[in-house]
Amino acid sequence: MVELLLKRYLWLIDTLKRGGEMTYDEIAERWEKSSVNDNGSALSKRTFYNHCQAVARHFGIDIECRRGRGLNLYSISNPEAIEDNALTKWALDSFSLGELLLGNASIADKILLEDIPSGREWLEPILKALQDNIQIELGYENFFGVKFTGIVSPLCVKLFKRRWYVLCQVKENRKRIFSLDRVKSLIVTDKKFIYPKDFVPADYFRDVFGIVAGTGGTVENIVIRTYDELPGYLRSLPMHHSQRELDSTEEYTDFSLRLRPSFDFIQELLLHRDQLEVLSPRTLRDEVAGIITKMKNHYEKK
Repeated sequence: MVELLLKRYLWLIDTLKRGGEMTYDEIAERWEKSSVNDNGSALSKRTFYNHCQAVARHFGIDIECRRGRGLNLYSISNPEAIEDNALTKWALDSFSLGELLLGNASIADKILLEDIPSGREWLEPILKALQDNIQIELGYENFFGVKFTGIVSPLCVKLFKRRWYVLCQVKENRKRIFSLDRVKSLIVTDKKFIYPKDFVPADYFRDVFGIVAGTGGTVENIVIRTYDELPGYLRSLPMHHSQRELDSTEEYTDFSLRLRPSFDFIQELLLHRDQLEVLSPRTLRDEVAGIITKMKNHYEKK
């Protein structure tokens, strides 16, 4: 029931976000054709008003009514509440995409998607533990066979490259991140913990690319030179929030980034093959060059 109501709230937000000012009749007509309305029910005015109040209560999004001559127009009065809340925006974008795809179920064989093998069954209890500040007991084993079992305090979850991760306080001064697809068992305990007041998840990951954070290292100014079509890709989807364009010619475009050059970041640099070159700092340039040399040696041995 809760999941159904949530879908209806997201549907209403998405409908008004895309439709702008709409009458109740226009909204009700859209509802009749929506894939969320799987039982073909009508949207009564009372239900519509209840949904408007719930949207304001749960999402902080206000739906206002502009009264005219015999015509009431409904719209979102504070669209910034969507743009300023990363979770709401992500959920809304995901819902909108999901409804679009479900509306084209007849051509499902022509729509190819990526699977997320990330142990989604663990996500719900982790979110519940986060909501109530309750510790969880984890059984975990990484790809090297190293095992972990213990009671930890969840601090946040993060999605990265099709995998869900949970960052936990393992000891007083030690945090550790776990990939949900490697969790073997998970129990929500009855032990409460005090969430650290000075901990901000976004700040914790602000200076890194990916999920490797809190391991020390210096934040550095990094300059990369990109070739061929890569500049266009990085302009449309920046590698990191600190990315800035420095210079552009017919042959290349230079970008700067400010972060810790972690394992995940170096992997991302190598992903772009010969279309990317590290200019500075010299230590990172040499490290990437060394990796490329080792790769070259692997191929020359055979």
